[in-house]
Formats: sequence, structure tokens, C-alpha cells
Amino acid sequence: MPHGSTQRIHTVAGLNIESMTSELLSENLTERYMRACGLRSLRGEHEGEYFAVVDAHPRRLHVHLEMAPSFGDMLTIQVTPACLFPLADKSWITHFADTWNQQNHEVTAIVHRSTSDRQRIGVSARRSQWIREDISFEDFASFVDRAIAAAIDLFAGLTPVVELPSSAHSLQLGKAS
Repeated sequence: MPHGSTQRIHTVAGLNIESMTSELLSENLTERYMRACGLRSLRGEHEGEYFAVVDAHPRRLHVHLEMAPSFGDMLTIQVTPACLFPLADKSWITHFADTWNQQNHEVTAIVHRSTSDRQRIGVSARRSQWIREDISFEDFASFVDRAIAAAIDLFAGLTPVVELPSSAHSLQLGKAS
């Protein structure tokens, strides 16, 4: 990933991560990350589960961070836009996601059917990684920053695809690939 993309998360979401010393892995890493970034977050129903919203123009992104309950040392980051997309655009969005996944390894783009509206589909960016016990806060924050920055890039690239009329999809996908 280009260095500029990692820095963009700081600009887009107003994040500012300070360099920290090493500390033992704990649930507090995620809380500390949220505070250091100035992100307001909500705790989930599970231990180690947090939700936040990042303003990434033109849309807001929902960020879900969770230390897996069954594997306390596995962090999963999932980012989704605050909107769903028309089911009619599924083939184009799936093609875009497949192309993204072949070119980028920071997050995996996943296309899924909406559970709330059968005429809509959702797209998520996901990344999981084992978090070793001696990880420094700086390394933890850098991992999360890179995943969120990659998700912002994914959804920025997807925006023109879903907002163009169907006849223009092939032209835009050719540019995004």
C-alpha cells in the first residue's frame, strides 16, 4: 500500500496516532486506539467488540473492531458503508470486488445480500490478524490504520461505479482496474 494511503486515514477521519511504547496485549488496546484517534465508539455486546463511524467523503463508514471471543488474540476489523447498493448492480460490484481482491491484500472486499432488504446488497472490507502478546500500541494502531485506510480506498473506488448509470459501468471498471 502506498504511504499516502496510510496518511489519508489521518486526514479523512481526523485521526492522529502518537508513537507509544510497548505494552502487553489487552482489550484496552482497542479502547486506547479509539481514544487516541478521537473516535467516539460504542462497545458491543461481546468483550473486546467496538463500533465507530468514520467520515470518509462522500459517505460515512461503519468500523467494527473485535477481539474474537474464541481466540482472544485475533483482531477482526470490518468496515462497511452506511448504505446498501441496488441488487441490479450486483454483477458489476462483484466484478469490482474481485478485481480489488486480486490487487490489494490489506482488506478483502466481500459482497453480500442485505438481510433487511432483498433488493439491496452490501459490501464490506474485512481483515483479521493474530495480535501477539508483546505488540506495541504503535504497531497495533498502524495495523488498524492500514486496514481502515484500505477500506476507505475500496469504497472511494466503488463510489463512481454504483453512482453511474448501468451503461457507464464498463467504462468506469476499466479505469478502476
